[in-house]
Amino acid sequence: MIIQESGAHITAQSRRQWPGLLRIILNVRWETEPGWIALTFDSPALCVVLTETGGRCQIRIQPEQPAQGDFFGTGHLSFVAPLQPLAVYAREMRDARIALYNFDLNKTDCLSSDQAAALAEVESRYMFRDDRLYECARLLGVHEPTNDRDIYGVSLARALQLALLAAPPHRVTPRTSATLMGERFAEVVAYINDHLDQSASVDDLARISNLSPTQFGRSFQDATGMSLQRWQMDARIRSAQRLMVDDPTESLAAIASLVGFSDASHFSRAFQEIVGATPSSWLRQRA
Repeated sequence: MIIQESGAHITAQSRRQWPGLLRIILNVRWETEPGWIALTFDSPALCVVLTETGGRCQIRIQPEQPAQGDFFGTGHLSFVAPLQPLAVYAREMRDARIALYNFDLNKTDCLSSDQAAALAEVESRYMFRDDRLYECARLLGVHEPTNDRDIYGVSLARALQLALLAAPPHRVTPRTSATLMGERFAEVVAYINDHLDQSASVDDLARISNLSPTQFGRSFQDATGMSLQRWQMDARIRSAQRLMVDDPTESLAAIASLVGFSDASHFSRAFQEIVGATPSSWLRQRA
């Protein structure tokens, strides 16, 4: 695994092996924005973001190139063929936990030789959605063995390999002129993040993306798995996380105002809805 870093660095990593599969967990911290780490693998690899604080990661071919994927919401996956590049990039971020799965197809105990050969020929695909594959990757990403036999981990590793075999190697729905990706999606997200104290309208963002409002609403939902209103709420909470990490003593009322909430009570309810904990509890958990 070859690693390059710019503005972000790996603070910890761990490895765990199962038949046919090596899991690498990376804890990444951003020091400057934007920041990225670039990776290359000798064998096929699957990348999934387990947690993010203060922003959203994109998986890119090259750090300087806008993401060319199909899905930018929570749960995106990226598969890279051997020796193909992968960059974990974020414009705004504090830290993230990444799971990387390297497939050793010569040592798998759940795939036939023909199935292993088929996986070896799969081309790279960046930022796509497959709920079953993601759930297998997520569960194995948070799994910590409690004994040497690790029956649960072995079962999850097999399930992940089989789910990858069943996942489509390419986009099922053809891209159209209304697809949000690349520069078009980057401009939309940048506008939202630069106007967190306002409510960006569908009409505003449709004009930026050169789509009709109807096309934009449908394309945004497809690209993120969220409504525009939900994405804006999520972006405000991620911005608040950055402020809270940078200055844990700042008042919630001040942070709420900075990220576009009318008061601290509204902010706290939204934070709990998005993160699953109150702002104060979340800060204590990080301490």
